[in-house]
Amino acid sequence: MLPRSLFPRLAVVAALVLAPATAPAHASTGTVHASTGTVHVSKAPASTTGPAGAGAGAGVSLAVPAYFAPGELWRQVSVPGVGTVVANPFSGPGKEFDPGYAKAVSDARAAGVTVLGYVATGYLGSTGRATRLGETTPLAWLAQTQQEVARWYDLYGSHGLGGVFLDEVQNVCGPSDAYSDTYRAMDESIKSLHPGAFTVINPGIGTEECYADIADVSLTFEGTYETYRDWRPPAWQRGRDPRRFWHLVHATATPEQMTEALRLGRERGAGHMYVTPDVPANPWDTLPDYWGAELDAARSPDVTPPARPGPATPVSRGPTTLTLAWPPSRDAVGYDVSLDGRRVAGTAGRLPAVTLRNLAPDTRYTVTVRARDAAGNASRASLAVPVRTRRADPRPPAAPDGLRAGQVRVASVRLAWARTPDTVWYDVLMDGRRLLRLPAALLPADATVPVTGLDPATSYTFTVVARDASGNESAPAGPLTVTTTVPSGDPISEQAGTVAAGTATYQARYNLPFDFHHVYVDADNDAATGFPVAGIGADHLIENSWYYRHTGTGWNWAPVDVDPLVSSADDLFVWRVPLTGPHRIVFHGSGGSPEAYSPVVNVS
Repeated sequence: MLPRSLFPRLAVVAALVLAPATAPAHASTGTVHASTGTVHVSKAPASTTGPAGAGAGAGVSLAVPAYFAPGELWRQVSVPGVGTVVANPFSGPGKEFDPGYAKAVSDARAAGVTVLGYVATGYLGSTGRATRLGETTPLAWLAQTQQEVARWYDLYGSHGLGGVFLDEVQNVCGPSDAYSDTYRAMDESIKSLHPGAFTVINPGIGTEECYADIADVSLTFEGTYETYRDWRPPAWQRGRDPRRFWHLVHATATPEQMTEALRLGRERGAGHMYVTPDVPANPWDTLPDYWGAELDAARSPDVTPPARPGPATPVSRGPTTLTLAWPPSRDAVGYDVSLDGRRVAGTAGRLPAVTLRNLAPDTRYTVTVRARDAAGNASRASLAVPVRTRRADPRPPAAPDGLRAGQVRVASVRLAWARTPDTVWYDVLMDGRRLLRLPAALLPADATVPVTGLDPATSYTFTVVARDASGNESAPAGPLTVTTTVPSGDPISEQAGTVAAGTATYQARYNLPFDFHHVYVDADNDAATGFPVAGIGADHLIENSWYYRHTGTGWNWAPVDVDPLVSSADDLFVWRVPLTGPHRIVFHGSGGSPEAYSPVVNVS
């Protein structure tokens, strides 16, 4: 994974395989997440069988985390039998357009593959995972996630990007459903700002049922073949549409084990799967040597589509919602609903009904429905039916007052404004384009909203619009024009390292907006051992809030179950790790700004 430098490869290792630092209440049995080494044990009731109809005739859509650079491997996943791939140039989209990725996305789309952009959600900060600005609140993570999604669409939306893959997702509802409600709002905002976006959430383990209606797909198993043999999904998933669930199985050594894993996946109700012999730290950096056999094994002999469903009928209509129902199709396990020819929702199971949200008031839509069977075959579209949402009430909310910049930095700004009554959402527009859609319920009166990933010494104009439940928009607050600050001094400054009481503490100020903040640690003061970089031999590596030790030769790192990041306020990063004795370190920044190294720092 080398689109711009050596270092995105490590960032990608921490991308798909991370689990909460503390075991959620309903973690799936024995799932080992490579970055933490933690084994989570399920307390949820288990099902011994998948949805009715799953079995030998069921088809599996291969869904591949394509954590490798554009080229031959991308060509091999842009083929029939592959339904979904996840693109991940920089543990996210990065800041710059990459023509290689644009072509890979476009070619995959032309082959009928849905390409999703990788976005981390940090477990909403519930495990201590911090945003780029060092925050651990759900609001901060929601804002950063939406900005990453917006950047994906700015860079690759016109090239066929199909949606987003939301990683590092909690699997429990949270206090008063706080986690699931936030993820639901995240999903709704993404789909309303980017119509037709296909969304996947990745808790990597079984979830509580409060997540059943969030996103189009939930990735509910990620682990080894040995673990998968005895694993069972939560009981509430029984009878659900298999295409709502995705399983990833690594360390599957032989073609025979791969075939057995796919059989178990069908039995357990997974409509999306990927099986690989690769192992952590990054099991997603190549394709299996049995890839051709996996394509064959995933196909179903059943190629007969289900019957066409009957036309949709509006059961209820609101200014921003439509509840639709239709005559069912025999053998269907789920349905896809389209508005004006664009898929916008799927059902959670066989029930032929759906509620669509965040629509425009007093707007005519054309509705069609397709049925899907257990083999993955789709029916012809139902007869098209015109449906109109109701008019909004005549009273829009008041315009937010007092739009101001609470803090302006080299690559970020914090916005604040007075809250308005009867508001459900606040839209933040940057230079006339909608950047954020934030639920009012998550914005306490004193909250500030972070906007990150900006360019230094650049002016941006912001407005904020309030939206009510019936779809009315207020007059805009603003405009507010803000100019980010000019970086001063060296890209990395104030470097220091000390050892005391069996712990090493490192600090450095990063004066440019880097995506990745690294510390290379030469623990044995021997440049001939470890990974050679900047005149030292790195035996350990810190990347943002992750800690690794070097293994083998070359770029090979194993995660260590330590959270090294102490703070990152005002871009002064402080890390603490369990090391003793004199040693040497080098600080490094990459992504988002020109790559930079510090001089070698002697730690004692």
